[in-house]
Amino acid sequence: MTTILVTATTDPIRALPTLRSWGDTRLIVVVNGSQTTLRHELPQARWILHEEILGTVPAFAIGVQAALEEGAEIIACLHDDLEIHDSNVWPIVYTFLLQHPTVGLLGFGGGRGLGDPDLYQKPYHPMSLARKDFISNMVDAENHGRRVTVPTRVAALDGFAQVGRREFWLSEDPTRNLFTIMGEWGIVHHYYDGCLGSFAARHSWQTWMLPIACRHLGGQTAVGDAKYGDWARTKNPDGDAGFWQDAHRIGYEKFRDVLPVSV
Repeated sequence: MTTILVTATTDPIRALPTLRSWGDTRLIVVVNGSQTTLRHELPQARWILHEEILGTVPAFAIGVQAALEEGAEIIACLHDDLEIHDSNVWPIVYTFLLQHPTVGLLGFGGGRGLGDPDLYQKPYHPMSLARKDFISNMVDAENHGRRVTVPTRVAALDGFAQVGRREFWLSEDPTRNLFTIMGEWGIVHHYYDGCLGSFAARHSWQTWMLPIACRHLGGQTAVGDAKYGDWARTKNPDGDAGFWQDAHRIGYEKFRDVLPVSV
């Protein structure tokens, strides 16, 4: 199965060390808010440039669509601040998906539950949509939840690694990938990982965590980027915090048919 990696970045130079850790697998980089490319440093990469910042979900929508058009059978959407410490990661992913045809989505950290059990029986609060029992094999796994060193089924993954079959990305509509749909709903950033887990549940795909050794530096893709923060405040009165609020409310309304999810 052909694997293509997709990422979005506002600063390719800052991201270069982490992107190099992903190996030489075909890569699509959506650069938003910069015209910088690193064609010599990453010859396996295709660069899609946008002068303005797009936001995480719209940028990944462009990258996933490009990967689909190139014929990708596995599309891995990765944050640009993810370090992968296992050089065999993509053969592991390929083999796992080949051997488990009901798995549509996998990643390197996720929660065994998504949403409070009484989610729709009490007043709405965005934190009631949170993941439960987070597991991973990250370098600092215990700081985020539990360390697990065997493949394990989860309800939803952390956004830093969302690896899906081609059929998964087209589950809702064969003409539009899931990031495109979420962007049309108004999600710019945040909770798209919960939505992807919910899409998987809706369409009877299993979601799994693979215990890949990695480190998620956290925040550099968007929240910790001052340029992104300034842009967010031009799009929402509350900036990125407003995106967070909006995304959770959208997920709450759109997935009443499947939330909460537990495995």
